[in-house]
Parts: sequence; structure tokens; C-alpha cells
Amino acid sequence: MTAVAVPGRPIRLAGGEDRPGCLILPGAGGGLTPYVGLASVLGRSHSVDFVRPLGLMPGEEPETTVEEMAESVLGIVNRTATAPQLVVGWSLGALVAWEVCARLAEDEHRPDLVIVDSLPLPRVPEPGEDEWIRDKMVADLGPKADPQTVARMVRTFVAQAAALTDYATESSYPGRVLLLVCRPYDKAGREAAVRRWRELAPNLDLAHLDAGHHDVFEPAHLPQLTEAIHAFQNQDGR
Repeated sequence: MTAVAVPGRPIRLAGGEDRPGCLILPGAGGGLTPYVGLASVLGRSHSVDFVRPLGLMPGEEPETTVEEMAESVLGIVNRTATAPQLVVGWSLGALVAWEVCARLAEDEHRPDLVIVDSLPLPRVPEPGEDEWIRDKMVADLGPKADPQTVARMVRTFVAQAAALTDYATESSYPGRVLLLVCRPYDKAGREAAVRRWRELAPNLDLAHLDAGHHDVFEPAHLPQLTEAIHAFQNQDGR
């Protein structure tokens, strides 16, 4: 089955066609703004595309499983001339990135994969956590946000949060993987998550970031994030 092209997917953030491809897959909510700084740095060596989730534009329905989200991204990849050499995902986006890369590996293509603070196990939200995230996303839209835009974003987030509670991957990935863990390092379930990632990824590197989960893309933390990705990409002299 041929995937149908959707306007605004992907969005080119940086770089030109003559550079290796990079995909950025966002966390729940799917807003573009947090990733612009990262894309500007990665764009020095890559052509950087951002893949927004479905559900944010009029007439779109949110995807309801991680596997469905990955299938949608693979449809985008299949319409391009070349597969990406680097895939970066944060939180939910990292799980989508994982499934995308696992599928690409079946065709002998193994992009470098950067997982930013994500768990390969069913998510158990803390009391009030989803409400806090939802309210923060709505606030980030600004006081004059269109009510329909707000409604689409909230509906998409609810679908994504449900997908996370139902997800536990069994897919392995033989390519190079960088797992970046945010503070607090001793958060409940973190040790089990890292252990599971190591079981699934034989070529995994682990690094810790000083940022928390929700401020990892803030300007103050961007240098550490980009330096970790750069070191990972260049560890074999690339």
C-alpha cells in the first residue's frame, strides 16, 4: 500500500539536499519550537527534517499506537530519495524512532539513532502528570490561541498518552544507538528501562544529561545535548 503524502510532513528545518539526512521525531504534543535550536546545530552537517504527528491540522485524526506512528514516518521515508543517516527522537518520538529504525534495518539500512530520555516499557504517569503536561502545552500556544487549534492539540496529546501506556517494544535494533538520560537519574523505573534498552540494542552508548526531561532542549542545555550527539556521531572518525 502506498502512503498518502500529507501537507507539512516533513518540515525542513535546516541543511540542504546535498547533506546526509536527519529526522527529528518529537515528543507528545508535537510542537515544532523546542527543536529549532537542535536542528540549527545538526544542520551544519545534515539535512534536518521534522516530522510532526498527525492530528494537529484540520481534518486529521491522531494516530493511536506507536506502531501506527512509525508506519506513518516510514511512509515519509519511502517517498524520499534516500533514507536518513541520523534519527533523533525525544520521549514518545524516541519510541517511534526506534520502531522506524528497526524496520529500516530489515532492509539493511541502519541509521545512527539518538534516544533522548525515553522508556521502552509501558508508561505509568505520576498523579497529575498528564494534566500538567497538557496545561503547559496549551500555555505555550499563547493567550490568543485559536480554540480549535487548542482542541486538536489536546486530542492528539490524549491519544499519544494512551499509546504510551500500551507500548512495550519487542523489536531489537543492531545499529548504533545513543541513549541520553535526563535528571533525576534515580527516577522510578529508570534502571529497568536502561537495562531493557541494553537488551534490545547491542551497540548502545549511554550518556547522562544535566537537564530534566522537559527542559532538555532549552538554550542553557543545548550545548551539552549537541556535544553528546556530535561525539557519538564522530566516535569512529566520521
